Amino acid sequence: MGQDTLGVRLFMLLGVAGVALIAGCSPPKVSRVDFTLFEEDGRQERHFTEFREAFYRTSPGGSLELVCRAERPSAMDPTQTITQILYVKSFWRPQPGTTFVEATQINARAQYAMLTPPTGVRYDGGAFVSYKIDKRTGVLTGAIESGSLSPKYRIGEAVEPFGAARFTGVIRATEKPRDVVSTLLMLESQFSQLIDSAPAGR
Repeated sequence: MGQDTLGVRLFMLLGVAGVALIAGCSPPKVSRVDFTLFEEDGRQERHFTEFREAFYRTSPGGSLELVCRAERPSAMDPTQTITQILYVKSFWRPQPGTTFVEATQINARAQYAMLTPPTGVRYDGGAFVSYKIDKRTGVLTGAIESGSLSPKYRIGEAVEPFGAARFTGVIRATEKPRDVVSTLLMLESQFSQLIDSAPAGR
């Protein structure tokens, strides 16, 4: 079977999962990110992904690095695995009662990657993130209150499955500094081919 495009896979992966958040539900036990995709014809599509793996590390300077990871067999070809990775690094942390914030602010950079070896696409952007860490358990809970992404890099002949996107999310993560570092190294080393402003075939 020939390798299908990332666009088809994104639809099959996210489309069957659901569309909108259900109001009034208790916080999920896993990290969840909701995407609003902006199509070239002006349409908007909403999808979400639940990340079963989520881990973080903090630095002495107070910055946070967060990784969410999800893997699932392709609905088009079960022999292939789709991997989604969200990486977020905060610049500063808002302090309730002392820091003035609004929805348009950005306090973190974000990278979102979809990989179906030997191809992949990475989106870069920014986000506003708030969080707290349980001093007893070390578990981080937080929210991506707003964020934006645009296609930036590809691996091989991958075609970006969507253009610009906005995202929000709820995060629950454990402290695993080594996993954060290894994921970041992979994102930086494997994605070196810039996506042209007008890719061939479009």
